Amino acid sequence: MVITEGFIGLILGGLSSVLLSVIAYFLKLLVQDIRDLKKDQMNLRELCIWLKAEQGQIKKEVSNLIKKIS
Repeated sequence: MVITEGFIGLILGGLSSVLLSVIAYFLKLLVQDIRDLKKDQMNLRELCIWLKAEQGQIKKEVSNLIKKIS
């Protein structure tokens, strides 16, 4: 009887250890994905700022050309 209870305890302990390991693995992947998303967001933000600056320069050049033509 004691051996059976010990065996059940060992199985439950092993199962809980495996489940916690799987959860920890997926949490690690989730954290890594969030970090990658933050890097991508920063890259997109920088690109957006650069594109807005380029758009402003192009608008100025076009308006200057229109003034010269008129």
